[in-house]
Amino acid sequence: MEVLLGRRIVGVASTESGFRSRTDLLALADGRRAMVRRHYRRADVRRHEWLATTLRARAAAEGIEMPRVTRSSPESDPTWSVFDALPGMPVDDELDSPRFPVLAWEMGAMLSDFAELPCEDLNLDETWTRPRFLAARADAWAECLLPTLSPAQYSELQTVLAGLPDLFEDRPAVLAHGDFVPGNILADGEKVGGVLDFDEVRRADPLYDVAWWAWSVSFAQAESFAAAWPAFLDGAGIDPSEPGLLPRIRALQVVRMVEMLAEHDLGPDPWRIVHSRLLRTLSWVAA
Repeated sequence: MEVLLGRRIVGVASTESGFRSRTDLLALADGRRAMVRRHYRRADVRRHEWLATTLRARAAAEGIEMPRVTRSSPESDPTWSVFDALPGMPVDDELDSPRFPVLAWEMGAMLSDFAELPCEDLNLDETWTRPRFLAARADAWAECLLPTLSPAQYSELQTVLAGLPDLFEDRPAVLAHGDFVPGNILADGEKVGGVLDFDEVRRADPLYDVAWWAWSVSFAQAESFAAAWPAFLDGAGIDPSEPGLLPRIRALQVVRMVEMLAEHDLGPDPWRIVHSRLLRTLSWVAA
């Protein structure tokens, strides 16, 4: 990596480790920083690079910083990309900080701006914009998980899937980041500005990223989530008393986990984590 960068590496810190990739922050001898992203699936590096390049200028117009790709190696194993490092550090370092609710509001506001970026020309996955088609796809994903679910759990999952058309029919579709979580958002002081990771970008319901942010934060820090959730919704311009808000969020979380378990090549530990959280969420829905 030093040969490729033309600089000596004097420090390495992991900034984000997802289910499909890992990102490390490199400190270089000349004082600069760079991010190296390793992708677990070969096809992801090309798509991630294309989306990052295409969306970068559009995001900048809204004050959202995205890293510039400087090098990539789609043929190596694992594949990797090198990005310019943006200012700030991932917000997940601040989850237990008293100022996290302030950052949560900023993240909500950033998400609102990101969702409105032009994306009609990007040929993105539209599965999550079509509730009846999504329900059919999710039913196939659920069938893959049948051996890992009790009859009661599978029945509850089927109830969630059957309710998707009623919950999401005739709602708008927006650009969804797909993994809008604190580990992919950079903050400098008390202001967020940068966003990372575009493996999961798609078009989806406006609550898609909201639901996944809630899933991530409540999983990592339940107390922090309780304090920050109202601020996040306010920043995103979402009324917490909106009819159907909680059922929609729960349904999106359930279907997203089912998709990950059935479609993504997760390692044993991540698979168990997501599966355990799915069962817990299904029990909440049933209650």
